[in-house]
Amino acid sequence: MVYGRLWSSAGVRGQRAAWPLAIEVPGTGVLNKGGFARVDSVSCPSAAGCAAGGSYKNGSGKRQAFVVSERHGAWRPAIEVPGTGSLNRDGGAVAGTVSCASVGNCAAGGMYVNGSGLQQAFLARERHGVWRSAIEVPGTGALNKGGAAAVDSVSCVSAGRCAANGYYVDGNWKQQVFVVG
Repeated sequence: MVYGRLWSSAGVRGQRAAWPLAIEVPGTGVLNKGGFARVDSVSCPSAAGCAAGGSYKNGSGKRQAFVVSERHGAWRPAIEVPGTGSLNRDGGAVAGTVSCASVGNCAAGGMYVNGSGLQQAFLARERHGVWRSAIEVPGTGALNKGGAAAVDSVSCVSAGRCAANGYYVDGNWKQQVFVVG
């Protein structure tokens, strides 16, 4: 059986909940000019809010990373992950994982393709409801000699206290793993 939130469409607490009607992620209609968008991860730290991340194609056909937050049942418009525009020179970004410690305090991770055509790993934070600029995962630039890195998973235990893992390709063309906290 599928269970939704703690309330049902009839408003009776504690009973099996009906899923509300699906909606287009607000703001993706404006962002997704290339006609290919997807949500890759969602995290809901409480019934009061969630966050999600994914990707879309812009009008130039380049894949960009987005995040979107929900508070008290209302989804805010999706935004391009701040900072990925300058990192993602070749248009291959995705926010593939999201974790929230509390409403408005989340982290997102994924990958982007830099101006040299190399896939790099990124992390971004939401603090008090504001998404901060994404950064290349510290240390992965030196590890990623083969040009293929990404964050696979992020987990936050409290606001600002997160860990992430992912992969990179070393100078011998072997895929290796990293962790960062």
